[in-house]
Amino acid sequence: MSSIIWVLIPLVAIIGAYIIDYQKNKLKWQAKSSEKEQELNDVRADVDKLKKRIENLEAIATDVPLSGMRSSYHNEFNDENSDSIRKENEQRVADKAKLKNR
Repeated sequence: MSSIIWVLIPLVAIIGAYIIDYQKNKLKWQAKSSEKEQELNDVRADVDKLKKRIENLEAIATDVPLSGMRSSYHNEFNDENSDSIRKENEQRVADKAKLKNR
């Protein structure tokens, strides 16, 4: 019986060390994963902002220049109804493209 205990003690220590090492590596992987996820979310937010700016610039470029037009587009761009503005801008761009193709 005592010889089994002398064999089990080193086995438990070795297995315990592997478990501890695995848990440390698991925490490192999770930290790296969360960092990359945060970076990905930041990039997505930047892409969304750039898309909105491009839509705004397309609307400005395709519309007939009138006095005060730029300031009204700037106000619309900062408005919370960006979805309806985006659709309106897409329609304007499509209409202007059709006119230029004729």
